[in-house]
Amino acid sequence: MAVIDGRTGLEQLSRSVCLELLGECEVGRIGVLVDGAPEIYPVNFVVEDGHILFRTARGAKLRGIDKSPSVCFEVDGIDRDRRTGWSVLVKGRAEVISDAPTARQQAESRLRYWAPGQKVSWISIEPREITGRRILR
Repeated sequence: MAVIDGRTGLEQLSRSVCLELLGECEVGRIGVLVDGAPEIYPVNFVVEDGHILFRTARGAKLRGIDKSPSVCFEVDGIDRDRRTGWSVLVKGRAEVISDAPTARQQAESRLRYWAPGQKVSWISIEPREITGRRILR
């Protein structure tokens, strides 16, 4: 049974629905603090063993994660014609991983990059909170 937020009229999604939607996406956005200011970056990702995994090059995103590992991660789906959509927000801790070759190999086989460039660092986000909502018509 759907839980509707009385204030907004939005459907609150269960954790299991959020995880299902997260697993169906290949592009998400990570929010990190860079030099004290929030920045959002699109990334190609996969979900492996409950963690969000992606690769990145050296730069502001990686520097932000190193200095402030508390991050948020968001995926969504929009139907412009029907004016409906959903979003899933993950709050958690990001870290550079270097000692999990099996997980990396499994993720690498499914990870499809859209942007060119050498992405030498693996990042893992351990979810601490997962919430989602859907616009109903």
